[in-house]
Amino acid sequence: MAEILAHSTKLPVSEVKNGERVQPDRIYIIAPNRAMQIKQGVLRLSEFGHKADWRNPIDSFFYSLAADQKTNAIGVLLSGEGSDGTEGLKAIKAGGGTTFAQSEKTASHLSMPHSAVEAGSVDFILSPAEIGKRISPARPGGPGPAGAGLAAKPAEDPLTGILDLLRTAKGVEFELYKRSTLRRRIQRRMALRRIHDPEKYFRLLASDAAELEQLYRDILICVTSFFREPESFRELKRTIYPRLLKNRRANEPIRIWVPGCSTGEEVYSHAINLVEFLGPKVSQTPFQVFATDVNPAVIEKARAGLYPKKIKAHVSPERLRRFFTETRDGYRIVPAIRERCVFAAKNLVQDPPFTNLDLISCRNLLIYLGPALQEKAMRIFQYALKPHGILMLGHSETTGEFFGGFSPVKAKRKVFSERTTASASRLDFFKSGRFLETEPAFKLPYYGERGQVKQAQEEADLRGELDSILPARYIPNGVIVNGELEILRFLGNISAYLRPAPGRPSLNLRRMASSGLLLELRTAIHVAKKTACAVRKEISLPKPGGGPGRIQVEVLPVNGSSHFLILFEELLAPAPGQKPAAAAPGEKDSRRVVQLKEDLAVSAEHLKAIIEEQESTNSRLKSSNEELLSNNEELQSVNEEFETSKEELQSANEELITSTEELGDANQILNRSNSDFSNLLANIDIPVVLLGADLTIRRFTPPAAEALDLSPDKIGRHITEVKLPLLVPDLKQRLLNVIKTGQVQKLEVADTRGKWYYLFIRPYRTDKNKAEKSRTEGAVLALVDIQDRKLAEKNLLRLATLVLDSNDAVIIIDLKGRITAWNKGAQRMYGYSEKEALGMNISRLMPEKTRMRAKDLVRVSAGPIETRRRARDGRVLDVLLTVTVLRDEKGRPVEVAETERDITEQKQAERERKLAEKNTLRLANSVLDSNDAVIICDLKDRILAWNKGAQKMYGYSEKEALAMSIRRLMPKNKLIKARELVRVSAAPIEAQRCTKGGRTLDVLLTVTVLRDDRGRPVEVATTERDITERKGAERELHRLHSRVISAQETERKRLSRELHDGVGQILSGIKFRLESLPGEMALNKKDAENISKVGGFLSHAISEIRRVSQNLMPSELVDLGLEPALRTLCRQFKERAGVPVTLKAGNVPSQISPELELALFRIAQEALNNVGKHSKASVAAVTLSREGKKIVLSVRDNGVGFTPGASRQAAGNGIGLGSMRERAELAGGTIELDSTPGGGTTLTVRVPLTRQDGDAL
Repeated sequence: MAEILAHSTKLPVSEVKNGERVQPDRIYIIAPNRAMQIKQGVLRLSEFGHKADWRNPIDSFFYSLAADQKTNAIGVLLSGEGSDGTEGLKAIKAGGGTTFAQSEKTASHLSMPHSAVEAGSVDFILSPAEIGKRISPARPGGPGPAGAGLAAKPAEDPLTGILDLLRTAKGVEFELYKRSTLRRRIQRRMALRRIHDPEKYFRLLASDAAELEQLYRDILICVTSFFREPESFRELKRTIYPRLLKNRRANEPIRIWVPGCSTGEEVYSHAINLVEFLGPKVSQTPFQVFATDVNPAVIEKARAGLYPKKIKAHVSPERLRRFFTETRDGYRIVPAIRERCVFAAKNLVQDPPFTNLDLISCRNLLIYLGPALQEKAMRIFQYALKPHGILMLGHSETTGEFFGGFSPVKAKRKVFSERTTASASRLDFFKSGRFLETEPAFKLPYYGERGQVKQAQEEADLRGELDSILPARYIPNGVIVNGELEILRFLGNISAYLRPAPGRPSLNLRRMASSGLLLELRTAIHVAKKTACAVRKEISLPKPGGGPGRIQVEVLPVNGSSHFLILFEELLAPAPGQKPAAAAPGEKDSRRVVQLKEDLAVSAEHLKAIIEEQESTNSRLKSSNEELLSNNEELQSVNEEFETSKEELQSANEELITSTEELGDANQILNRSNSDFSNLLANIDIPVVLLGADLTIRRFTPPAAEALDLSPDKIGRHITEVKLPLLVPDLKQRLLNVIKTGQVQKLEVADTRGKWYYLFIRPYRTDKNKAEKSRTEGAVLALVDIQDRKLAEKNLLRLATLVLDSNDAVIIIDLKGRITAWNKGAQRMYGYSEKEALGMNISRLMPEKTRMRAKDLVRVSAGPIETRRRARDGRVLDVLLTVTVLRDEKGRPVEVAETERDITEQKQAERERKLAEKNTLRLANSVLDSNDAVIICDLKDRILAWNKGAQKMYGYSEKEALAMSIRRLMPKNKLIKARELVRVSAAPIEAQRCTKGGRTLDVLLTVTVLRDDRGRPVEVATTERDITERKGAERELHRLHSRVISAQETERKRLSRELHDGVGQILSGIKFRLESLPGEMALNKKDAENISKVGGFLSHAISEIRRVSQNLMPSELVDLGLEPALRTLCRQFKERAGVPVTLKAGNVPSQISPELELALFRIAQEALNNVGKHSKASVAAVTLSREGKKIVLSVRDNGVGFTPGASRQAAGNGIGLGSMRERAELAGGTIELDSTPGGGTTLTVRVPLTRQDGDAL
């Protein structure tokens, strides 16, 4: 960037180096990826430390410029995108500087200047050229009357009159504001209005209300932002908020006051900060933020709570999401925060304040007030705060001379705590609403702004040391003074020792102590300071009522001998009635001599102290004098150098005068030649540019200015720096080659607008005398317009390309029918190559019935006609033929051009369309006459079509049906909208419908969704077939199946009971009787063995009867439920078949109907029987689980399996599988069989827990 700008200006251009001091008449370019600031005239570079820095680097620099240069700052914002620079200009304007923005007419990108103008941050809106002219006189601090008029004659200062105008118009008294600030703001307005005479500006204010309003706004500086000085807000969360909430009563609100609130950003920042700190407790902790400002206009903006989108630079995304609502115009504070803030137009020092406050945030307001108003404001704050309430000030503010009313909590963050004093509650209110504070007995000294922080720290240290000294002693009368003998605090009653002096009020010990006492005090202080030890003296001091008296004075150094505690103690006088013994005359004289000696010693000590101070002062003066002598010698040396330079300049000036006279004659000749040359260039109607050997532009003709966007300010600039609209490759190298070789170069070029030229580059040769040869010192660029020729060539090429690459066949024939031109489209359409077609007669492409001579084609209309052509492979094509006759200069036809488009597919599609229309009509008639109901409805359930079958089935006529909703046909407990039918499968489903007579029909429903061009559903067509009789038969069959199975189960129960209770008991009795025979009779060995065998047979028979009885009706199923019964079944199967079976049951409902338990048990029983008979499995598994509202039973084995065909056959013929299927269907479930040869078999049954007999449709 620096290199590019260097070619556009004569001023030095350089990239900024860190620590570089700014020099006049230089251009500085910021280094890439760096933030830049200026401090004390030195440019500082740094990494982007904050997200806002890289988003707004201009704002960042402008902030530092405003703080560093104050009224001398000038901000200029030119063309650019975004809003960067707006806030920075606002800061410059607030600091008394001057701001400019480029006008919209001259800016190529309007966003940046427009944003600044909209924000009110701009003083002047001008073009770049006008900005340069206005910058010098606009500087408020620059030379000229505007910079010094207000301070030139104090006796005639018009400032008072201007302030009177403001007070009359606005009701605000600015007399006690800082005069320097007021003068800067007025001087700034004078500079902007180009007024140098203060009296003239005063007259303008008196007559122009708008200018008075603008001055009023400028004085009330409005600079604020969200969460300014973020560390201060973090400090509130760390230490202040916990302190405010400590020992606070329930429902006691936190009260905060923000005086000078401007547009409200700081007010809402405090509310948001407190809400974030309170967190979930915010609803239990009431708080109120009061906000005041003297300017009603900014109060209205604050109340609205609407801020531009650029606040994103200061507010985090989380806070934006939580506390703001994004609108078209920016971000608005949410009502929950807005309702906590109260705004009022209020003058801090004239109107009554709020009271009983916990926190006052007055940041960067006191810096604009004079000392008297500052002190008044501090006393107001102390009055308004609760005891030990918190005061927060700006980073450049402090409590000043009123430091005694506040103690620092966080001095670095300017946070102070109210120190309760007797005067804190004494504020007198007048009827007008304004108030003044009651004057205290003594005023504290004012130390100025620079020493406030240091003074605060010294006072804090002083109090700490006093708190350790005074408790160990009695509390006498005394004072605390600093090194300048300014009294900082009074202890006890000191009226007998110190008295205010007549004249201007002062708290200096020199003016309040009598001359005799002051001499003793200064001596004691000097000794205490020198020795860092306490000094005690007895001093004679007349009593207030008259008569001699003596007091004891003790001086103690405090805080490192920078402050002194002076204690006064009156020595006891003789008791009443006791007279002192009469002294002899000699003794009286002796006492007088002793007294005089003591006084003389005191005077000597005091004189010694004065001499030591004088010697120290002389030493410092001597050192200063030596420095002044050294500086004087340096200045003398510089003066001698200036004198030498003056003589050298005088000599050079004489030489220049001689050269000027010689040049004058040559200049006349040159002017004449230049005039001739200028006239020649002005009258050439060709763009011509003259370049020097260094490729700088020397001259150009008016047509060149228009063609190449040249202007007079481009003369003298390098040709590569000027953005020419010509697209010339390697222009610089071509120019250098012409200058070097002297050879002319020619080439066709286009400009960025698409216009074509023929470019000539010729050498520029100088004319020399006959003895010297001419040499090349530049180049001449000339352009010849060839736009019309290029357009003609382009159109011809486009037409040729169109013809050659067209998909249509383009054929040209002569009047004898011979083909003379044949394009690619003809080759694709008819199959002849161009080589084969050229010379062939056109009749070869024509079927016999459509043949026509070329001469006859001349008379054919130019409009397209349909005909037929024959391709090389014998195919007959339908074509759309367009004929164009080509004529010679005399208008006679010489050739015929044919454009033939293959419409065979189009004709075939048309024939198919007609056939489809015929079939559609036939199908429509079939649908209309169908016995099934065919109904079409829209997505709002309105019936759109109703055939005769629907009329027969439901009883409504077509007229009645077209006026009603499809939902009228549905039972009330099974209503469904047409939109939901869109999601129904296209497969037929069973549903129910209601007839006009109220009868309910079972129908088989097929749904078809009709969609628009974009695939969106628009209508639903249903085909409905009455299956009421079939459904009745199915229900009867279902009932019969249910009865058969029920009878089977009943018979099973009966057989199980009879086998167990009848035959089983009989066999058990026989076995018991048989086992008792050996004891009743004598049996031989053979009979005993036979009886034992019979007993074994009986035991086996009994076990078999029990097993059969168990299978017929397992007792576990009745007594314990399905899962225990299945476990027993698996165990018995393993014992009987020798195949291990595992049972896995999970999430099984505890409440299952007995019928469903029995059905599932029978299915598992039959499945395991099949495993044992057919699978040849080595292991099997039974799984019982729940899926939603269904219970799932699965039986799996690893046996031989079978093919799907065999599965279907088994499904149809197998008695066991058929029985399982019937049981599952009777329970409302389904059964699935999955098997692969060698991969085992899996039987899965899904049965609903609750039987549902209806369908939602």
